Amino acid sequence: MPDHPDLVIAHLSELYKHRQLIAAAFNRGEVDHTDDPEGGRGLLKLNQARILIPLREGTYRLASSLAKHFEEALHVDRLYSMVGADVADLDRRLPEIADLVANAVFDGRLDDADRYSEEFDRAVFALSDSVTIALRFLRILADNRFADVPTYAEKRAQNEFYLERVGRISHALGVIQSSDLLHRLENIPEGDRMYDVYRSQIANHLPQWRAQLLDITEILRDYLYRTRQIELLAKRMRAFELHLKQTPSYAPRDIEIFDDAPAWLRRAPGYSLVTHPCIQNPVHEEVLYDIAMTVPSVKAATELPPRIGTLLSDEAQTTDEDLPSTKPWQDALANLLAELDEKPVSALTWKMQNPDLVHLEDDIWLLCLLHEGSLSRRRSADVTFEPVIMDAEPLCGNVYVTDLLLSRAR
Repeated sequence: MPDHPDLVIAHLSELYKHRQLIAAAFNRGEVDHTDDPEGGRGLLKLNQARILIPLREGTYRLASSLAKHFEEALHVDRLYSMVGADVADLDRRLPEIADLVANAVFDGRLDDADRYSEEFDRAVFALSDSVTIALRFLRILADNRFADVPTYAEKRAQNEFYLERVGRISHALGVIQSSDLLHRLENIPEGDRMYDVYRSQIANHLPQWRAQLLDITEILRDYLYRTRQIELLAKRMRAFELHLKQTPSYAPRDIEIFDDAPAWLRRAPGYSLVTHPCIQNPVHEEVLYDIAMTVPSVKAATELPPRIGTLLSDEAQTTDEDLPSTKPWQDALANLLAELDEKPVSALTWKMQNPDLVHLEDDIWLLCLLHEGSLSRRRSADVTFEPVIMDAEPLCGNVYVTDLLLSRAR
């Protein structure tokens, strides 16, 4: 990609200069010369920059790409938004661009190969952003239950529409997951960079996207089931309302006049009632007295005389069993610290030279040394713990320590 930062800054300055005109075009859908403080010069400049597109005679509309960016940034809800519509198209473009890169390398056109590689990166970024934004938008719609529409019919229609969109995105992700694009990128020239970009932006996010799709699909189907139940309840309520209008003298009968209990009362067994005497009522004193006489008497607890002990001396008598025993790795750590000098010593090399530590894993030994270095004890205050780190994936958050170099400062 050519590096022209001055052109980008100039373009952004032009957009900022006419920000009120762009905002009016986004909010109202169209602008004309009466909205331009410069009397039409701003409209002409924005039209030349492809920010405003002619709509009718003397009127302009905002470009679709910029309007889409504003809707995504401001979370503007649109009825029946085509979320994820370009996922399948973007996925089909990637193998074609990879083939263009390979053909350019074989023909010796390195500049074209670099340009195609940058086009591949932009397509991968567009695919990742499209899926991420689509899932975020669908989750917002599912959580607020289509709050932008007021009627039941519109909610149900939107629910069914976005369920179909979720199905298309799920199918596209399935095609991406089952494709062999990663394998193809490994076997073509200049495919290493494209492989890393595709794996970091697409392949590593596929499980997370599939999980989000399953959650959104479950919410939409559950809400669709509830909306369908509303229609049945509404029909029953309308039928009852019509019955009341046709028979104004209708009054529900009292439940006590039924000869037999209704069916809904027989769905579950009744509660079993148990009576208990009230101990506060003096009428029940005789009954309570009879119950109390049947209770067996409690035998008095006998207290045993205290045992006479022997006087112990003040000096604590400790045996070999009471002495704390050190573990092998603790003895090895003390020996290693005692042998250190100014010359760095490899922790794993020193461990291999001690046959007593054969059964101690290397990872455990390195963790013991790292823990010792983090405690800031007196015996290791002047010891330098320098980790030997292996290169890891960027942005993975992991640090792989393969060895430690220990030395004692002067």
